[in-house]
Amino acid sequence: MTIFNSHSLSKLLATCALGAVLVLQACQDHRLPPPTPELPDQIFYALTDDNRLYELNVQSTQTPLRTLTITGLQSGELLLGIDFRPATGQLYGIGNSSRLYHINLQSGAATALGSGPFTPAISGSTVGFDFNPTVDRIRLVTSSTQNLRLHPETGAVAATDGTLMGYMNPMIGAAAYTNNVAGATSTQLFDIDPMTDKLYLQDPPNDGGLKEIGLLGLDITAVGGFDIAPNNNYGIASVQFQGSWELNYVDLTTGRLQKLGDLPSGNIIGLAIPTNPVAYAVDQSNNLLIFNPMSNPLTLITKPITGLPMGVSIEGIDFRPVNGQLHALGSNSVLYTINLSNGEAAERATLSVMLSGTSFGVDFNPVPDRLRVVSNTGQNLRIDVSNGATLTDGSLNILAPAMGVPFVNGAAYTNSFAGATTTALYDIDSQSNKLYMQNPPNDGGLQEIGDLGVDVEAANGFDIGGTSGNAYALLTVGGSTGLYSINLTNGMATKVADFPAQTKGFALGFGL
Repeated sequence: MTIFNSHSLSKLLATCALGAVLVLQACQDHRLPPPTPELPDQIFYALTDDNRLYELNVQSTQTPLRTLTITGLQSGELLLGIDFRPATGQLYGIGNSSRLYHINLQSGAATALGSGPFTPAISGSTVGFDFNPTVDRIRLVTSSTQNLRLHPETGAVAATDGTLMGYMNPMIGAAAYTNNVAGATSTQLFDIDPMTDKLYLQDPPNDGGLKEIGLLGLDITAVGGFDIAPNNNYGIASVQFQGSWELNYVDLTTGRLQKLGDLPSGNIIGLAIPTNPVAYAVDQSNNLLIFNPMSNPLTLITKPITGLPMGVSIEGIDFRPVNGQLHALGSNSVLYTINLSNGEAAERATLSVMLSGTSFGVDFNPVPDRLRVVSNTGQNLRIDVSNGATLTDGSLNILAPAMGVPFVNGAAYTNSFAGATTTALYDIDSQSNKLYMQNPPNDGGLQEIGDLGVDVEAANGFDIGGTSGNAYALLTVGGSTGLYSINLTNGMATKVADFPAQTKGFALGFGL
């Protein structure tokens, strides 16, 4: 899917007037949608007040590409808002029971985070719900001036912030942050109030101060969702005008709306633009590397992993599908969770079996929610990350008719998403330069898939996208590391891009 294209709207702006400052509304009726060719080819999602999710395109806002019914909620529960998490690519939702969910975009299944509703509970009839990309926390504001920060992995309130203020009786109905990319270092929070018909800057967000940006230029009845595209900071919002819901472009400098098209039937109460693909790696110096694996050349954001004991190195990483939390395996046989915003490691559990080996494959089995660890010595572990309880499964062994002693140092499961009912485990062996299927995983039997086609070193990373099923690996070949796609049918590795560092772990975000 393409990302909201700043060039398309810039072209639209440029058709209106010549001069140093080009303002769309200066020469175009802001109630008349622009011609389709002038609009970006951008996917977005709209939430209705009866738990339906529309997949739409800005070029055709009234015709859903898909319609999903969201399942897995509490009895009678309604979602109030949605947003994508830049750090992982997952779609999140907030329920009127004060629960957080992440939502599977293939099935519509919602998975609850945490053991119950958060406190303080939601207060207000409408909410603004958006991720702060710099700290990886969710901002929740409501029409009752409530202002909370939520934790996307625990489902709990991270902080109760200052009530919204700045003018008489704020009735904020939607909120959106800029710079919606993983690893962002700066951002701004904008709010829409349908009662004043104005756009505000919430600055600073934690204090709740509202600074007027400008009039929307339209007397709206309600705002049902607001989001800002990654990279280019263009905003779109669903608003109700004269009884109908429509999609509008939001000028963040003036507040003025520009109609882009009508929306499908139903009350549209949430809106979200997909964030960029994201992946994580760990280098030989315990740095967390953040990058978009679909870009070339690759641009890396580096965050040192802190909080580890002296001399401990990270041997592998993976996201836990059930809660979107990045786990790391330490050379001291301890599991850690990694804060995606600052790289801080927190001890999670100590394995009840010591590691054996010098290179490891680390990946979550999404079906039983257990972490698989395999090594170059043939070790084959199954770990409950909640307490470190570790089962030693059958040693890795190459099945006939193939021959040899395994030297596995990369492992990845398919269907890496919460609620998966089937999966398969693939391994990379750096001595035979082959891809294997470990089947069944607990027995350790390795069925040869095929040659990688390159001579790889032991330091690598391997993962399979839970959405696409596409496999990627960070492989070092002839002293140079690169991102490779891995064909799961024949094993062939195809270089996609250069990578500037040798790695010991690799994890794809959930949007891939």
